[in-house]
Amino acid sequence: MKLIIVDDEKITRSGLISSINWEQLGIDKVIEASDGSEGLRLCLAEKPDIILTDMRMPRMDGVTMTEKLRDELPDSAVIFMSGYSDREYLKAAIHLKAVSYVEKPLDTSEVSEAIRLAAEHLSEKGLVKRGRSVELAENESRLVELMTHVPEPHTFDEVPLPEPMTSDDHFTALIIELAGDTDTSRMHQASLDLAPFFARHHLNEIHFIKENCRVCYFVYGSRDTGSALPSLCSDIKRFCEGYDIRCLVIGDTCHGILHAYESYTSAVVLLQQAFFCDSGTILANTDEMTRTPSIIRDCSGDYASALESGNMDSAIKVLDEIRSQFMPPCRLLPSQVKDIYYQLFLLLQKAARKSQLSEIMLKGDQSIYDMVENAESLNSLHEELSRCSSEYFEGLSSRDTGSNMVFAIKEFIRQNYQNESLSIKSVSDHVNRSATYVCTYFKGETGLTLNQYITGYRIERAQEMLSDPRYKITDVAARVGYADVNYFGKIFKKVTNVSPSEFRSSLSSGRESYPS
Repeated sequence: MKLIIVDDEKITRSGLISSINWEQLGIDKVIEASDGSEGLRLCLAEKPDIILTDMRMPRMDGVTMTEKLRDELPDSAVIFMSGYSDREYLKAAIHLKAVSYVEKPLDTSEVSEAIRLAAEHLSEKGLVKRGRSVELAENESRLVELMTHVPEPHTFDEVPLPEPMTSDDHFTALIIELAGDTDTSRMHQASLDLAPFFARHHLNEIHFIKENCRVCYFVYGSRDTGSALPSLCSDIKRFCEGYDIRCLVIGDTCHGILHAYESYTSAVVLLQQAFFCDSGTILANTDEMTRTPSIIRDCSGDYASALESGNMDSAIKVLDEIRSQFMPPCRLLPSQVKDIYYQLFLLLQKAARKSQLSEIMLKGDQSIYDMVENAESLNSLHEELSRCSSEYFEGLSSRDTGSNMVFAIKEFIRQNYQNESLSIKSVSDHVNRSATYVCTYFKGETGLTLNQYITGYRIERAQEMLSDPRYKITDVAARVGYADVNYFGKIFKKVTNVSPSEFRSSLSSGRESYPS
């Protein structure tokens, strides 16, 4: 709890602060004010739970200050202090519903007791409020849970409906999805900030918070509520730019609480289209949204050919065609489109390796799989593929004869990574240079030591083989140049942060997300 001491005598304030055991009274912050004017300002800013104030002070007395705070801080407990125990001040204390009145000169034990009683008074009031709010929240949570599933005929007979909801109302589900990683407290704050918009449009609502960055509403009323929602969503979109709203989805309007789940289901299905739309899009089931695109053409072969031939213009045209096929409304699921892009990234990675270019560099420290899996929108996924493709073609164009030795080294490693005897000496012998010169030159050209590159190349090949369940881990180790499977496991975990078996398990779970 917070407490403020308002008194024009500094010695009084200091004496109280030093002589009272605040922690024992449950007070964790004590604020000082030298008169009523400063007390008023600090009370409005700090919102203390308990106000311990002198009655007579210069500029503004305690009674005037408390009167001004009555509307702003109705729940704060007030304790008056005064050396003048006349009737007028006692009347003022009673009128302002002070919880206690102590006379000066002060007895610290008396002040402590007054504060203790005030704290108990606040706790009792708080417990009653919390009890009612918890009960209401539990009932509302139970009701919303029931409204999102197919109900039995008598499901809502014994569930109290919040005023003014009736079982014969019209219900429309509205889902607001925030972008990025959003904590629950921020979503709760968003729901509080949005409340005035529903009131402005004369709409009743009940809502709940989903952990996946969604605030889900049921808007209800005696008449069709769906027609008012596009206007409401436009207002929300303009107001909530700071919350970075990814999309707003309006479900179909349904009549009767037994059919509310149908509206929610239609909104959840429609939410899949958000992946294909720009941020802030408002989605509703219109005639336009029911149309499906033409048959999807497999462009992966054209993209691979453009990469292999080094034809950047051709690659750009292919990528543009790929993107245009997934304009909303799209009949494919986001997981299916992600799988297509995942395969395109693998083609690019393969082309980079074959051309002896450095691996494609994604934004952030993540794998291709993680980047695709976590992509919030098709736009972000496509932009990343386009950027990596551009880097690939820039690498092709900037490669000159000075990198011939690096090319020869990488090609030798590619052909011999399966041999346990592959070493710096065998590489340097292949290019007819000293081991010291080869190591220095390779590090200068690539930023990697020769051993780092050999290890990295072997682990990448191992990852590819681990995706094939026909290979045992011992077979994989041998095929990438490690006779000792335990040593292979240590190296694999050092490079990837997971063991070979954990890596294989992650691929198995990933296949469920990427249907072929």
